[in-house]
Amino acid sequence: MPFCPGCRTEYREGFTHCADCDLELVSALPEESSGERQPDPINLVKLAGFATVAEAEMIQELLEENGIETVIRGEIDPIGIPSGAAPIELLVAGEDFARSTELYEAYFAGEPVQDQSPGPETE
Repeated sequence: MPFCPGCRTEYREGFTHCADCDLELVSALPEESSGERQPDPINLVKLAGFATVAEAEMIQELLEENGIETVIRGEIDPIGIPSGAAPIELLVAGEDFARSTELYEAYFAGEPVQDQSPGPETE
């Protein structure tokens, strides 16, 4: 059976090109090494530091409601207070930093924060 070397789809005999990738099909796929197909590393940057996990989670929720993925980093004890070894930090992808900062500052300025992505048009 032929295979697409791009998307790895198996085709029936008689096909010569992948319908999705438009690549020429091959008779066998090469073995995938563990180094292949690894996701691209994400450049995480610190948006802000917090005294408690609850504060970080509050901003995390705001950002994630606006489509920005986040990571909370830091050592905490069982009740959510930093252990003193590392502060609680909220990290975002580098490409989301500007939008995250805008939402973060608007939140603390008391401005309403809304997702500004295009939605359905209203008349």
